[in-house]
Amino acid sequence: MLFISGFDPRGPRHYHALLQSESAKAAAVTGSRYQFGARRNHSPLVSTWTVSGETAAHAEPIRTETRFDFLRWDDVARQLWPKAGWACLALNIKVVWWFAATGYLRRVAEVRRWYVLTMLQPMLAMLSVLFGLVLAGLVLAAMVIAWTDASWHWLWAGAALGCAGLTSALKQMEKYSSVLWRGQLNFVYQQQFLGKADVLEQRIDQLAESIIAAAADTDEDELLIIGHSVGTTVAISSLARALRQQPQAFAHLPQLSFATLGSMAPLLAVEPNCGWFQSEVEYLALHPKLDWVDVGAPLDRVCFSLVDPLLASGRQRPPGVAVKPVLTSPRFHTLFDEADYALLKQDLGRLHTQYLLATPKPGRYDFFAIIAGPLSLQARFQEKTQETMQGTP
Repeated sequence: MLFISGFDPRGPRHYHALLQSESAKAAAVTGSRYQFGARRNHSPLVSTWTVSGETAAHAEPIRTETRFDFLRWDDVARQLWPKAGWACLALNIKVVWWFAATGYLRRVAEVRRWYVLTMLQPMLAMLSVLFGLVLAGLVLAAMVIAWTDASWHWLWAGAALGCAGLTSALKQMEKYSSVLWRGQLNFVYQQQFLGKADVLEQRIDQLAESIIAAAADTDEDELLIIGHSVGTTVAISSLARALRQQPQAFAHLPQLSFATLGSMAPLLAVEPNCGWFQSEVEYLALHPKLDWVDVGAPLDRVCFSLVDPLLASGRQRPPGVAVKPVLTSPRFHTLFDEADYALLKQDLGRLHTQYLLATPKPGRYDFFAIIAGPLSLQARFQEKTQETMQGTP
């Protein structure tokens, strides 16, 4: 299987340790066993390790062996990572203004209204911090004036002192929230709209080559590609380009599967300047060999759950064509007890990462069973045609 992470500067070392730790928790819940092999570099852009699975069955346990390839773009994320300070605030204001002026916010709202608040929150949060700092500086200056009968010019000094604290305040904010990350993500997508994301586009082409190489090199039962979060858009483009460039490399595969977890695809799909991405979504959605499942929790406000990326792209399926991707919810509310689920809903970062983590209760959505269990992606979700109940948790 091939995995493409989200917009995350942490690379394969972090994910290897995270998944290994979480697999032990998942095994304790389901009675399965997972063993992670050592991490090694398969190529400059691919880190790989094995995952051995053992799933309880009526007779003997079913054993599986998975080669887990981590396709890297974490170095690109580090290049694009926000730097706390005035430039970050100015960039967010500029990007949001562009989004509003071009009608992009309206198009996003037509797909998922509350996501517009997610896009605006970074700018509003930074402006709130700045306002609070300036207000604190003015209050401090007013106290100095009241106590010492100093000049009213101290108010200017107080305001300047508040402004000077913005960088430090944003650095502290970065430690405890994803606000700056989401603000920078707005900028990254805007650069893609304008055709200026050269570094990212080059990496997508390189990852497409890695997918082709993996397909040509495998004789396993299933080739599974998984994209998470922002990595869903990277994965869509990489896989579509790979299939278009070298279709013969995939012809021998018994099953070709694609899972998008916490998808961000509509952020590109609704933009008219992204006809190239809309075409890639359409190509995958209509590809006869590909099994595509899109998993999103409706309460995950950082993604577009249960939204068909093909329809969001303004494209239509011909009559009689199978609906792909299959849209489904992980139904996290069934995988946690009531108290733990209430805590999960309050932690947006954890909720958006939960697709990759173990849960206290077993259920159909199980990341580790997907990557190292005996069922293919298609078999695991075969009874699911399309989940349209927008209120399902």
